[in-house]
Amino acid sequence: MPTEAQFAAQIAQIEQDWHLKPEKSRQLCVELIDQAREARLPYYQICAAELYGKIMDHEGKAFEARNVLYEAVQQAQALHNFILEARIYEQIARLHYTKGDYRTALQNWLTCIELAESDPKTWMLAKVGVGQIYDALNDSASAIVFHQAAAARINEIDDPYLDAKIQINLGVNLLKCHRNQEAKVALERALAICLARHYPDYAAESYFRLGEIAIDEAALESAQTLLQNGLALARQVGYQWGEANIYSAMAEIEAQQEHWQTALDFIHQGQKISAENNFSHILMRQHLAAAQYAEALFDMPQALAELKAGFEFQQQINNSTQPEQRAELEQKTGLRLSVGTMLINLANHQAIEHGKLTEFGPVITEAATQILDVQRVGLWVSTAQQDRLSCLSLYDQKLRQFISEEPIEYARAPVFMKSIGMHKSLIAHDAQHHPDAWDFSEQYLQSRGIPSILVFPVISTNQYCWLIFEHVGEQRNWVPDDIQHASQIADIAVRAMSNQERRLFQTEIHELNVRLIESNEALETRVKERTQALAQSNQELRLAMDKLVQSEKLAALGSLVAGIAHELNTPLGAALTCSTTLSASSQEINRQLQNNALKKSALEEFIANNLVANQLIERNIRRASDLVSHFKQVAVDTDSTRRRAFDLAEIVNEVLAMLHPQLKMTQHRVDNQIAAGWLFDSYPGPLEQVFSNFILNSVLHGFEDKPAGLMTLHAEPCDAQHVKIIYEDNGIGMNTEIQKRVFDPFFTTKLGKGGSGLGLYIAYNLVTGILGGELQLESEPGQFTRFTLKLPLIAPINLQVEE
Repeated sequence: MPTEAQFAAQIAQIEQDWHLKPEKSRQLCVELIDQAREARLPYYQICAAELYGKIMDHEGKAFEARNVLYEAVQQAQALHNFILEARIYEQIARLHYTKGDYRTALQNWLTCIELAESDPKTWMLAKVGVGQIYDALNDSASAIVFHQAAAARINEIDDPYLDAKIQINLGVNLLKCHRNQEAKVALERALAICLARHYPDYAAESYFRLGEIAIDEAALESAQTLLQNGLALARQVGYQWGEANIYSAMAEIEAQQEHWQTALDFIHQGQKISAENNFSHILMRQHLAAAQYAEALFDMPQALAELKAGFEFQQQINNSTQPEQRAELEQKTGLRLSVGTMLINLANHQAIEHGKLTEFGPVITEAATQILDVQRVGLWVSTAQQDRLSCLSLYDQKLRQFISEEPIEYARAPVFMKSIGMHKSLIAHDAQHHPDAWDFSEQYLQSRGIPSILVFPVISTNQYCWLIFEHVGEQRNWVPDDIQHASQIADIAVRAMSNQERRLFQTEIHELNVRLIESNEALETRVKERTQALAQSNQELRLAMDKLVQSEKLAALGSLVAGIAHELNTPLGAALTCSTTLSASSQEINRQLQNNALKKSALEEFIANNLVANQLIERNIRRASDLVSHFKQVAVDTDSTRRRAFDLAEIVNEVLAMLHPQLKMTQHRVDNQIAAGWLFDSYPGPLEQVFSNFILNSVLHGFEDKPAGLMTLHAEPCDAQHVKIIYEDNGIGMNTEIQKRVFDPFFTTKLGKGGSGLGLYIAYNLVTGILGGELQLESEPGQFTRFTLKLPLIAPINLQVEE
C-alpha cells in the first residue's frame, strides 16, 4: 500500500502526464482511487477522482465517471473541505452538461462558483461551464460574458492549460457571433500557449477552430494547413473527438473545391472514428454531409443510404430527449402530474392536517416513492431508549404494497446512528463507501440491493423520526432537485407530526379545562367558607391589635405619668415645706401676740420671712403649673390626630420636656439641632409619638451596654414641599437580620424585659400613613443607628382622620 507521500507523488505525475498519455493516466487514476479507498485516505481518493473525471471528459466519456465523482463529492463533504468539494462539483456539472442535462449542470456549476470564490482556478472553470451552457442554448453573446469573466482572473494563477481552455471557448463563441477577428486573436493565443506548453489536445482543437475561421473566410489553403496540423496532434494523443471534427472540416474544404470523392473519403474516415466512440451528434452531421457529397457524384443509392443513416441518428438524438419532452407535454395536458403538483397534493392531504401518525405515515411514504421515483421510502422512529430504529411505515413502489422491516439496533450501525442522531440530512450517492453510512450499508442496504439513500430528520417535540429514501438497483447520484424534493417531503412530515401533537395538546387542554372548572367551583366554595372564617379572624386580630397598641400607649403614658409625678414632687415639696414653716411661724407670732410678748423686732423678722416664703411658694407652684401645662399639651397631641399648624422645633422641645424626667435618671444626652422656622401643616400628635418612640427605643435598646449615649436630631431641606429629619444615636446598632425585621409588629430583642415589639412598628405606620412621608433605616453594628424621615410640610388629606 503506498504511503501518503507516494500518493501525492503519483497524483502530481498524473497531473503532469495526462495530456500526453490519457489512457495510461486513466488506468493509474482507477488504481489510486481503489488504493486510497482501502487505505482510508479520502483526500487522495478525491484528488485521483478529479483527475479521472478530467481524463474521461477529455475522451468524450464524462458521464461514465459519474459514480466515481459522486462518491468523491460525499467524501469531500465529510471532510468539510469546500475547495475539494467545489472541484468535484465542477466535474459533476461537466458530465451532466455532456449528457444535455443543462439544468443539473447549471445547478452544480453555480454551487461550485459559490464554494470556490477563494479558489480562482475552480471558479474560472465553473464560469466557463456556465458559458458553455449558454453556448449550447444558442446564446453565444451571454456565453462570451462568462468566458470573459473567467479570463479576467487568469492572472491570479499560473495555469496555462486553463488559460488555453478559456481562450478556445471564448474564440468559439466570438466566431458564432461573427466576430471573426476577435475569435482569431483568442484562438491564436490559445494555440501559442498549447504549443509552448506541449498541450497537443488543446493545440489540435485550436488548429481546428482556426481552420473553421479560414473556411468561413474562404482561405481554403490556409485552412487545409491548419487542419492537417491539428489532425497530426490529435492522432498523437488519441484525441478522437478532435480527429472526427477535423475530418469533417477537411471534407468541407474539398467539397468547396468540388472534389466530391476526396470529400467523401474524408467524411468516411470521420464517420469511422465517430461510430467507434459513439459521437452521435458528429456522426449525424457527417452522414448528412456524406449524402450531399454522394448526390454531387450522382451516386444516388449511397446518397439515400447516408441520408437515411443521418435521419436515424437524428431520430435517436430526438428520442433521447423525448421522455423529458413527453413528460412536459403530459404535465401540461394533465395526463401526468408534475413533481410540484404531487408535492402540493401531499401537503394538502387530509391525513397531513387531521391524521394520526399511523394514518399520515403511509400517505407520505407512498407519495414519496412517486415524487422521487425511488422504489422504497420508509419512516423510521427512534425508541424511547434511543437504542434502535423501528419502522413505522415503508412503501415499496415496485411491489405496490407496504412492507415491514425488523428494528435496527444502534449497536449494529453505530457510525450511521451517530450521524443521523445529529439531526442533519445525509446524502449518500454511494452508501457503501460513504463515511457516515458504510456500516448501515453492510447491515441493511446491501442485502436489499440498495446502493444509494437519502436520509432526512423529521423532528417533533416528543418524537425523533427519519425519512429514508432507498434507491434499488444501480448507484443513483442524487441531483439538487432530488435533494430539494426530499427535503420538502420531510418538511411536510414535520408539519403532519406537529399537527398531531397540536391536536393532542388541544385535547389535553380541554380535559384540563374541564377539570379546572370543576376544581374552581369546589375551590370557590371552600374560598367562601374560608373567607368568612378569615374575615372573623381578621376582625378579632384587629381588635387584639388595637388593644395591644392601646396598651403600648398606656404603658408609655404610665411611664410618662411616673416621670411627671417625680418632676412635680420637687416644686410641690418645696412649696409644702415653705408652707409648713410659714404656718409654724404664724402660730408662734400669734402666741406671742396673745401673751402680749410680741416684740417689734420679732414681728419685723416674721414679716420678712413671710415675704420670702410666699415668693418661694409662688415660684414652685408656678413651676408645677408649667409642668402640668406641658404634660397636658403633650397628652392631648399624642392621644389625638388633630391637624393643625405648628413649628417643628416646638414639637421636639415638648417631647424632650415630657421625656426629661426619664432621661434625667440616666447619663444619656439629646443634642437637638432643629432650629425654629420649620412650619408644618400636619398632625403633631403622631409626629411627637414617632420622636418619643425613637428616643425610648434608643434608651431601652441602643444604649444597653453604654452608660452615656448621645442622640442627635437634625433637619434639612429636601425640596420645596418636603423636609428631611434625621434622628441618630451612637448605640450598639443593628445587624442585617434585625434591620430586615425591625418594623415588623411584635418583633423585639427585649422580650420579657419591657419590650413590646410595637414601638418602631407604630412609628413606621404613622410616618408612612397619616404623616404621608417615608422612613429609612441605616445602622452599623457597634457604631450607630440612623432613622431618616422625609415628611411633607403639608400633610396629605386623610378623610378617615378628618372625619
